[in-house]
Amino acid sequence: MKPFKYFLPAFTLIIIVINLWVIVNLDEMVSRWVRFGSMFSFFLLFLSPWYFTKRGLLVFILLLISDGLLINYENSVFNALIFIVRAAIFLSLFLLVFGRLKRLQTNLFQKIVFIIAIVLNVFLLYNLVEMASKDQSYIFHDILFYLYGVSVITCVSAAVSYSNRYANRSSIFFLGSVLCFAFSDLTYFISFNLGFLEFSLVDIIFNFLGITFLINFMFLERLENKDDNIHLDK
Repeated sequence: MKPFKYFLPAFTLIIIVINLWVIVNLDEMVSRWVRFGSMFSFFLLFLSPWYFTKRGLLVFILLLISDGLLINYENSVFNALIFIVRAAIFLSLFLLVFGRLKRLQTNLFQKIVFIIAIVLNVFLLYNLVEMASKDQSYIFHDILFYLYGVSVITCVSAAVSYSNRYANRSSIFFLGSVLCFAFSDLTYFISFNLGFLEFSLVDIIFNFLGITFLINFMFLERLENKDDNIHLDK
């Protein structure tokens, strides 16, 4: 069974418009609850026969938990849990493609470029930690931030390698999903710590685009697995 061709884009557009309207016209707490409700809608959509895969279940559960914790973002305990859950999301995404990456062969030049990219990202991560609000400076804040940052860098690096290696629709959707989640977190961080409303709007767009790309990735992966099983049966 295949979903209507334009259902997911239309559904995503409606969700984004609703969330943007709420951010502009209502208070932040309401926007957080609406965001959580929107994520729950995507979770139910993922559970439908169109998109459900066992491999993706953990990622979507973690995404739902993350948006639930976000409601109390200022609370130190919830803030710490968000870092842990967001790190787990990126590591879970990494594990989705890890099996295929093990077969990836790289030359010396690619390894050098990869190491340089990692060093630059760690430097940027250090500067982000320095930007963090002092209101969030609890005892394990910096450690959790670095743990989260390393998980993001690992996942983004894996997504880029996966996309370069396979260069198909599935790999492009996966890369788009990972990058959108990373940019969503970055823009939310800037919005919260620097107080720029515009970044909250960008965060919403990146977040729900990331979820949509991930659902598309799961859908294509399931179709590919079905085709492989059909060939095996023949």
